Amino acid sequence: MSMRGPAPDAPETVLAGRGTTARFDGQRLLVVRGRTTWTLPVRAVASAEATAGGTIRVGISGDPGRARHGLGRVLELPTANARAAEAFLGQLTAALTATEPAADGHALIQVRTQPPPSYAPGPRGRRAVRAGSLLAGYTLLLSLLGWMSPLEDGLAAFSLSVAGVLGLIGGAALWRTARRVRSLWLLRRRGVGVVGEADGHVRIRSEGAHLWIFSKLTFTTVDGRMMRGVPPVVSVRDFSGAVITGRADLVYDPEHPARASRPLTFAFVLRTVLLTALGLVPLGGAAVCLVPNLPF
Repeated sequence: MSMRGPAPDAPETVLAGRGTTARFDGQRLLVVRGRTTWTLPVRAVASAEATAGGTIRVGISGDPGRARHGLGRVLELPTANARAAEAFLGQLTAALTATEPAADGHALIQVRTQPPPSYAPGPRGRRAVRAGSLLAGYTLLLSLLGWMSPLEDGLAAFSLSVAGVLGLIGGAALWRTARRVRSLWLLRRRGVGVVGEADGHVRIRSEGAHLWIFSKLTFTTVDGRMMRGVPPVVSVRDFSGAVITGRADLVYDPEHPARASRPLTFAFVLRTVLLTALGLVPLGGAAVCLVPNLPF
């Protein structure tokens, strides 16, 4: 039974050393080792003393025989220096003198072990891995063509370098177009229509003017999930320069609610045509540079 509480202005002290971190706030002692955290109320602690080896020995009341927390009768807390140990021990002993220890302190100890960290990449990481793999394969293919090319080494290297750059530029434009066309096809195949709100927009400045503005959609799926700030597949701004906001009819993919679209606009159709043309032109130049290097 507690006789009096800790001082209201008592600071939380921290002790760290040799892979162990201990925190004491006047009421409970938290000990962290690796992914495991033990929480010891003051009533679970029977004694605390400094040792000649530079550690603080914390005695736990009761018999640890049936305890499952993994601690014994004594808990050793390594210290960084003598002053840190003195400050920590002073706070702990002050609380112990004001508290009657429990008969079985081990029963009051709580232990929590965090799961091991997951190193699986997120969506962006997976996309980066796929892009890196494709780029590595692309580079390897160009290197093989350069090795088998009937042209002189210098001319083959120059022409394949130009072909590689033009191929990346054209391929990126066509890949972006194909992604949005695929999204529209998936929405037409399995999309669910709802009414939402357009509350803002995303402007892709690097790709040009008013055709590249996409509103942010907020809507609720049929299963009650709230989606906020979802950019639609279709751009929503035309040559008038007026951003479309307010209530909006839209279609979303129930298997991937972050994929949503408003009705087709003239701006989006023109954008798709332009991106396709911008992709085909450099791809044609890449083909012109690539064909002379073919070994057949």
